[in-house]
Amino acid sequence: MAKQTHVKAQDTQGSRLQLVQHDTDSPLLPVAQLEKLHAFRPDLVDWVSRQTEEEAKSRLERTHRVDRYILTERVSGLVAGTMIAMVGIGASVYLAVMGQSAVAGIIGGGTLVGLVTVLVQGRKESRDSAQH
Repeated sequence: MAKQTHVKAQDTQGSRLQLVQHDTDSPLLPVAQLEKLHAFRPDLVDWVSRQTEEEAKSRLERTHRVDRYILTERVSGLVAGTMIAMVGIGASVYLAVMGQSAVAGIIGGGTLVGLVTVLVQGRKESRDSAQH
């Protein structure tokens, strides 16, 4: 992602000052800088190119690793939520069969309310993060 900053100032006597700044996290190097480096030390251009390639590989590996961790986290959350819901609803059914309908209703209702709350909050948070 690249950011550019341009600042210009002028005083009352007409003197001007200009600042231009360019920041990027891209592993690609500007051609103008490589040309200046080649004019100064031609052997360093190959070294810089190799280092840039290694950095790009490590960024790609890190991105894949982070994506894999996020997927694992989400899948494990789904599995855990499913297990909790099954235990809650199973306990509710068991209690209802045993004649404890009030307790079964409370546990079953609480389980469903908890699941709905988690789903609504998750959608709300993803919608809020998409807006920013």
